[in-house]
Amino acid sequence: MKNYIKYSLSILTIAAFYSCSKDEVNPVTNPEVSISIKLKSDFAAGRYNVVVIDPEVTIENGGEVIPQYKWTIKVSNKDGVVRDSVIGDTKVLPFIAPKAADYTVELTVTAADVTGRASTLVKVSETNKTYNSKAWSVVDYMPSPEFILNDYVYSTKAEALEAVQTELNEDLSVPLGTFGGYITTRFDHTVINAYGKRDFTVQMENSNSGTRFAPVSVFVAYDANKNGIADDNEWYEIAGSEYHKSSTVKNYEITYYKPDPNKTAVAGAADWQFDTTYLKWTDNKSASGSITRTKKWRRYNYYPQWIGDSYTMKGTKLQVPVKDISDGTGITFNVGTFDWGYGGIKDPSIDISWAVDKDGKKVQLPGIDFVKVYQSSFAEIGASDLLTAVFRYVEDLN
Repeated sequence: MKNYIKYSLSILTIAAFYSCSKDEVNPVTNPEVSISIKLKSDFAAGRYNVVVIDPEVTIENGGEVIPQYKWTIKVSNKDGVVRDSVIGDTKVLPFIAPKAADYTVELTVTAADVTGRASTLVKVSETNKTYNSKAWSVVDYMPSPEFILNDYVYSTKAEALEAVQTELNEDLSVPLGTFGGYITTRFDHTVINAYGKRDFTVQMENSNSGTRFAPVSVFVAYDANKNGIADDNEWYEIAGSEYHKSSTVKNYEITYYKPDPNKTAVAGAADWQFDTTYLKWTDNKSASGSITRTKKWRRYNYYPQWIGDSYTMKGTKLQVPVKDISDGTGITFNVGTFDWGYGGIKDPSIDISWAVDKDGKKVQLPGIDFVKVYQSSFAEIGASDLLTAVFRYVEDLN
């Protein structure tokens, strides 16, 4: 019994020692997180003009907490019900509106379950301009080889550009040819990068029972410095469903060589292969070959007549599924498509938020002013000739 009492006293003594030691240490408490927001009371801009709203946000005692930003405006639906519409989720908001009005723009900042709010008024005024939903202004055009170019009898690029502009004005289509062929058009306003929505569409000629066309890739540019041109550092690629696939070839280049009109045709084994060495090409992957001139188009010139002895086209090369369904005779082919992010597919609408820089990193654009549409595949489909694309128009959806 005495041993038990001594043992118990020893434990109590030790416990008391540690208990006293803890009481002597100042307790550590987490100070509360606080958020303060300084935001200019009002801004002004014209329709389709960007105004940058950059608040001063201070978060005290936030540590490594990453704040969340949400910009909203009040909108009314067709029934007159007013609701908050999210228009941004980054600290800096490039605000742009298609209609003249006074917009109350609200910012909500959240960090560690603490919320801060502020608002500002953006006064959007009329510009006394009438805007077209379609990008009709042709900035640049360069087709890759195909038989339709036989009808483009121009001696200079300026003549070709003038002719293409006329075709678009008359709502006619424009051939792009095989890989690399492109057209660049400009809107008369900045197409808004609407939050969570698709912003513009790329319309191409559709495939039918007799003709197969390829999907096309898209580049976009925002005229940040307002100099009226798309500078080299303002272009971004729309990263669609094929962008990250292993079959996709980034920074691909192919050079086409002008055919010799006096060359003797080298026929192939199939009846439709009129000249298997008609138009030579080389690429930056150490490959080379020739485009076959088919029997049906044997009297047509595939090469742009205003271009010299050779020219090089560049871009991201995509693999379009192509299958001969005529027992290897090359008479009939099935041509596949892509899921999203391209022109010439089932849903050719594009979200500007899909844009990436040359390193594949997403970029935040308030909108776009220019669109470049280019044929991004290189394939032959037997007697039907090259797999090509034909452009119709680009249109604003907002």
